[in-house]
Amino acid sequence: MKNLRERSICVAIGIVLCLFLMHFCEGRNAKEDKVVIKVKVVKVNDTLRVKGGVTTKFKNVYVRKTDTSIVYLDKPDSTSICANYYEQPIVGKRSNGTAFITTTGELIDFKAIIECTDTIKETTITKYRDRSRLFLSPSYNTNNQINLGVDWNLKNKVLLKGGVGYDINNTTPYLSIGLGIPIF
Repeated sequence: MKNLRERSICVAIGIVLCLFLMHFCEGRNAKEDKVVIKVKVVKVNDTLRVKGGVTTKFKNVYVRKTDTSIVYLDKPDSTSICANYYEQPIVGKRSNGTAFITTTGELIDFKAIIECTDTIKETTITKYRDRSRLFLSPSYNTNNQINLGVDWNLKNKVLLKGGVGYDINNTTPYLSIGLGIPIF
């Protein structure tokens, strides 16, 4: 009964030591790669050019010009002037749009609607690498053997083991070596 109790205690101590050592080991995919994407908006100069030819077709509009603004009218009246209204497509490397020009020979109004399709994305990838670790592992087994070993975990790919031990029953020392491979 005493021998069974000693074996149970040794097994329990061995399991606790194994779990303690496994706590320090990294899993095969302990940390996933981290990806950070940042979108930047930057000021970009783009040269816009007339798309196709210069538009010569115009539409007559009636405009009332005041000191601070221009008012487009549906019908002419005594305060309005007749002007030519042009819609000119424009295009660039990163943008395109339309310019709206109102003129009587003298520029009365100019406005443009431009759509830009330029965005800059910066992607940062942080990769985690497995580290190698060295463990000191004392052990005792039920055959009355004491062992002091060193385990070297090489980037979670292979485990190299080496140790020295002493057999208490036969009073002889011994050496041990081993190799471990991951199974899950």
